Amino acid sequence: MLALLSDFASYQSYLSSVVRFSSWCSNNFLHLNVSKTKEMCIEFRRNRTVISPIVINGEPVEQVDSFKYLGVMLDEKMSFTEHVTAVQKKSQQ
Repeated sequence: MLALLSDFASYQSYLSSVVRFSSWCSNNFLHLNVSKTKEMCIEFRRNRTVISPIVINGEPVEQVDSFKYLGVMLDEKMSFTEHVTAVQKKSQQ
């Protein structure tokens, strides 16, 4: 799920989307593995908003600063510095 969280109303919309997705999975006999689920907030503002972790099936989802998705390291600032560093280290092996 991807959401632009610019104000409290958009955050509430994001939370309701997560709840709807979780209930859809339950209704269709799909199990969400919360221990493998990560949440990353991408924000370009200097003063970062502190967001409490979402809860799925009574378990909080881990918030991370960077995450590897389809072979690309994404970070919270979308700077790709971590990805470039990892590729450089891998090429020097």
